[in-house]
Amino acid sequence: LLQLSTGRRSNAVWQQQRIFEELLRMMDLGQHDTAASPTVEIAEKTEAYIRNHYAEPLTNASLSTALHFHYNYLARCMKRVYGLTPMEYLTDYRLEQAKLLLLKTEISISMIAERIGYESTAYFSRRFVHKTGISPLRFRKRYSR
Repeated sequence: LLQLSTGRRSNAVWQQQRIFEELLRMMDLGQHDTAASPTVEIAEKTEAYIRNHYAEPLTNASLSTALHFHYNYLARCMKRVYGLTPMEYLTDYRLEQAKLLLLKTEISISMIAERIGYESTAYFSRRFVHKTGISPLRFRKRYSR
């Protein structure tokens, strides 16, 4: 494309456009191939299931049963597509939901922990501090104004 920009202007513009369209078409085909792969499909199904059931007690076994695949296979697919195992994704998603609740509501920390699927408020707080570097209460005070 850059070489054509130094040639005759009228002819170069059309050639550049043709090459650019071909490049876009190749990128589009590559994206469709990736999207159609079983790995991506299973990772997306796992992600959707986690997002829809994050407040419930989820385990490796319950994911495996619900999605009809061995947990190790689900974990490999998720790791390849999202860079996280299903349980890591679940933890991150729960904590993102907790942040939203902390900022948009006045619900107590213990109620938030329960609402997002943690049985123990202390464990929820430890996970929150590990992820964000501050406690849920400090997070709420710092960012909700």
